[in-house]
Amino acid sequence: MKLKYIYLFIFSLLFSSGVFSKNNAKEEENGGISFYVLRVIYMQSDKNGVVLKIHNKSNNVYLLQSKVVNVIPETGDADIDNTLQQDVPFIVTPPLTRLEANSELTLRIRRNNNPVPNDKESVYYISMRAIPAQENKTKNDISMVVVNNLKLFYRPDGLNKRGVVEMADKLQFSIRSNQLQVRNPTKYQATFSALKVGDYVFDKAALRRMVPAQGIQTYSLPKAVQGEVTWQLIDEDGWNTKTISQGL
Repeated sequence: MKLKYIYLFIFSLLFSSGVFSKNNAKEEENGGISFYVLRVIYMQSDKNGVVLKIHNKSNNVYLLQSKVVNVIPETGDADIDNTLQQDVPFIVTPPLTRLEANSELTLRIRRNNNPVPNDKESVYYISMRAIPAQENKTKNDISMVVVNNLKLFYRPDGLNKRGVVEMADKLQFSIRSNQLQVRNPTKYQATFSALKVGDYVFDKAALRRMVPAQGIQTYSLPKAVQGEVTWQLIDEDGWNTKTISQGL
């Protein structure tokens, strides 16, 4: 299956001093920072680490800062500021480098000495902060920092590199006290691309919260919601799995 060519230039934006300038916005209409993948799968057998290719299709030069961060369980967001105060078991090389205009850059993600679960899949984010270079900048220019966060899944020996499709129908659902409880008995993390009960559709903020491997996640429901639960997961390439429905 051919990978989607995903543009993530506006996936997550942090503004260093206001909004994008007109001149830069015009330039970016013809390109941006892009990737061929939405997620990175790191198998335990990848002894030399895994690579991530970054494409700068703009005329801008950036200083790129990259690191692996944890996932905040309550929101599913990237813990960029390490509010969880937890070490991560991966490093990115180079952690700081120059991303030239209209060029390609390869990052390598490697294990470090911090422990990582070896009995089930774990998930992190590769967080990349692109800072515009200051060359030929005038006082009227406005800079914008671009932050891209891609999920990094670590799969220990015994797990399939293409395992999401196989586990999608194994999730277990129940309703308790106006909450949809989702139990994941598998060793894979589950990320919903769509989830609804009856006519009630869960929003994107809810879907960011993954169902942990061999764990439980709960989602708030309005009162009196009834009907089948219907869902799709996101697979390793960023595609949706088939739609599955189940009575509650």
